[in-house]
Amino acid sequence: MGTVSRSSAPERGQVSPTAALAAVAAIGLGLSLYATVFAGVAPTADREVADPTLARVHDIVAPAGVATPAGLDEARAAGPDGWSVRVELRAGTAHWAAGDTPAPDAAFQTAGRRVPVRTAPGQVRAGWLRVVVHR
Repeated sequence: MGTVSRSSAPERGQVSPTAALAAVAAIGLGLSLYATVFAGVAPTADREVADPTLARVHDIVAPAGVATPAGLDEARAAGPDGWSVRVELRAGTAHWAAGDTPAPDAAFQTAGRRVPVRTAPGQVRAGWLRVVVHR
């Protein structure tokens, strides 16, 4: 029982705090870079494009809160790149639309909301604004 073995020496297995922090930071940075690159390359399902497009179309068609059919053609450009937009506005029996109808086999998304619609000067009726976003 005389001697202490080398494996139990107090200096064994210790690392300076600065080196440990640098190693943890390097590992964290490496994982972050890997995740960022992987997220940009990995295939993903189609994102939700109809609701954000509807919000942009509403801002164009109804800038003061009341929709008018005059802005429908301009609103077609509110869609994301690579997608086409059909904009429909209804009020009672009146119906206005701008944009192409999607093909039967096309991928598409729809969104709609209630809006007040100016049908004539001084006349506002309850209506429905709908967008069909398709490829």
